[in-house]
Amino acid sequence: MPEIQADSQRLELFSKDFPSSLSLRIHNFEQTNDLIKFVKGCEKLIRLSTEYKEWKDYLTSVLQDNYCFITMETMDQVSVEIHHHIPSLFSLVRSVVNKKIDEKESFCSFDICLEAMSIHFCNQVGYVPLVKTLHEKFHNNFLQIPISLVKGDYQTYLNNYGKYLDDEDWNIIDERMLVKTSNCTWSKDNYPGLEQVV
Repeated sequence: MPEIQADSQRLELFSKDFPSSLSLRIHNFEQTNDLIKFVKGCEKLIRLSTEYKEWKDYLTSVLQDNYCFITMETMDQVSVEIHHHIPSLFSLVRSVVNKKIDEKESFCSFDICLEAMSIHFCNQVGYVPLVKTLHEKFHNNFLQIPISLVKGDYQTYLNNYGKYLDDEDWNIIDERMLVKTSNCTWSKDNYPGLEQVV
């Protein structure tokens, strides 16, 4: 039976009987698919974390962002979700990973999640509370959100992590920043679908 040994300084398992070792630390990804799987895994860990729940609770309970910024309906009336607008959570996590790789700093999932949550707790995430169905509508490309509705200091995030975003991320961010109340496809006085309710 092979003998397993551990290098506690490098956080690595190895055996003299086998040529490869297992490290807790990641340096890079050989394939883009591996990077995407890793980012999605971190995104899931963040969404399930106590810290993420506490961040959302702080926004809704303490800051009173407990209503949809579009319909003005409250959490007492409907399900309201916090929507990451600039950046999306996926883009945020990927930018943190890209930064670590660029700076040749090894990492694990927990390092990435900690840095991503730190960005949240530094209020550097642009967010908008939305009714659950409008959140779905946005992600299905049927809703525009005027930039004036977005809360959070996303500009600081862009200054610190912008160079780690790819062209697709920047195209999405640029499009989102161009949506104003003046050029939005709806207005608070004329939201499509509300006329049938009245």
